Amino acid sequence: MKTSIAMVFLVFTLYENCFAQWQKLNLPSASHVNALAVDDSSIVAGTDGDGVFISSDNGDNWIAANAGLQSQIIHTLLIKGRMVFAGTETGVSITTNDGLTWDTLDSGLSGEGVWSLAARNLVPDDSTLFAGTWSGVCRSTNNGKSWETTSFNNSTMPVHSLIAQDYNLFAATLGAGIFHSVDNGFSWEAISITYFEWIGPEYISPVYSLAVIDTTIVAAAGPGYIFYAPLAEPKFTNDWVVRQGYTPILCIAYGHGALYAGSSIGSIFSSNFDGSRWTSTSFPLTGHAIYSLALNESYVFAGTESGVWRLPYSEINTYVVDRGEIPTGFALEQNYPNPFNPTTVISYHLAAFGDVTLKVYDVLGREVATLVNETQGAGTHLVRFDGSNLPSSTYFYRLQCGSYTATKKFLLLR
Repeated sequence: MKTSIAMVFLVFTLYENCFAQWQKLNLPSASHVNALAVDDSSIVAGTDGDGVFISSDNGDNWIAANAGLQSQIIHTLLIKGRMVFAGTETGVSITTNDGLTWDTLDSGLSGEGVWSLAARNLVPDDSTLFAGTWSGVCRSTNNGKSWETTSFNNSTMPVHSLIAQDYNLFAATLGAGIFHSVDNGFSWEAISITYFEWIGPEYISPVYSLAVIDTTIVAAAGPGYIFYAPLAEPKFTNDWVVRQGYTPILCIAYGHGALYAGSSIGSIFSSNFDGSRWTSTSFPLTGHAIYSLALNESYVFAGTESGVWRLPYSEINTYVVDRGEIPTGFALEQNYPNPFNPTTVISYHLAAFGDVTLKVYDVLGREVATLVNETQGAGTHLVRFDGSNLPSSTYFYRLQCGSYTATKKFLLLR
């Protein structure tokens, strides 16, 4: 995977006594928490039927904040300065007084459920908002006072996550992949996201959550996939895919140099900048879905089926892996599975940042595919090869990085 970090990786691991580190916070009820939003020590929790709770002290104390809230089923939250927006089962509500009262912002939304919200910040005091609904994406240019539909308006599944980064707008769906706009939502390009089993066909992946890390867009999908792509060219190519378990990754969040991912069965993973190294973090609620993650300077917060939990950063052992733990040499591994039909995975290890090519040849030495032709960082990389358009035969794949070259043989059987 691409990374500007050539030889240093930041890895987060937990002490053995993990369960003691996660603290369950005392919401007024054991609420199913769909959404979290954090601003310094202020935490807002949106629940699935109990409305909104707000804490001003990192979750030690909470108050119910439901006066004027149009629905107590909260799908998403967005903090923008003194404004807090809640995407609910029937539209958008806003509070400007720390949750004392809420106002309804439904003009143009027609009472639709709002599953995701994003704010654009291209200029100072930018008032452009986007709302992901059951039917597509709506846009507001006045901080939600009125809404209009964009050209993405025929979705049959909720737009589950939205990201507005510079001129890029990404909308993640549960059934049709990701849609990308660079013109404020006036036009959209569909980005196919598929996953595959070791042997079997590709499947269109539901996408549950999006995040941006510097110049990289990250997508969490199922079952258990994390996809990466550059913002400048958001194509989720094979070598930018990481698999974490077999259950859907419902939420991701980035902060303090680490990417956190929460699954549908209570697993939390943490990763370095580019996802090349992951640590599985034990969590006290095995079997309980983690629907939202949020981070501030002191804690990681997790919204679950039984309330909000938090983990102090001071109890995370943070260390830098030295050069001895990064691959000390270059290596090309045997693909798996082998023989294959029609897809297989090739892995290789790079000891240093460099220009990499990975090509496939037939038995006559003719090039049949270029899998990699780019600059990559040190670490382990995975690439999927699809031989759907090739006949059954023996083929060769060849890796080159600097002066290192290696070739291996594999067999396509139909």
